[in-house]
Amino acid sequence: MAITYDKQPSSYTQGPGVTTVFTPGASAQTTVFGSQTRQIRVANGGTIAWIKIDQNPTATATDSMLMPANTVDYHSVNPGQRCAVFGTGGSLSVTECS
Repeated sequence: MAITYDKQPSSYTQGPGVTTVFTPGASAQTTVFGSQTRQIRVANGGTIAWIKIDQNPTATATDSMLMPANTVDYHSVNPGQRCAVFGTGGSLSVTECS
């Protein structure tokens, strides 16, 4: 019998959310993360997407993290970074946590 662990909620409080709407075949960036941001919450809609977190990222299907459809995940970031989104079209919500 396997032991499974449920995901625990983030220990950070959520700040204002930024929804990035991306068009098919193009990489879209969020605004620069704030000086107190150490974690982001990424919620993907009904289509797959790829994300990349860096100072000036460009997300592609070959070198970025895959975000399956209808998923929510948390990622550690540094202040001043951005999140880029690439996919088949749709929306992806990026919420700064501090």
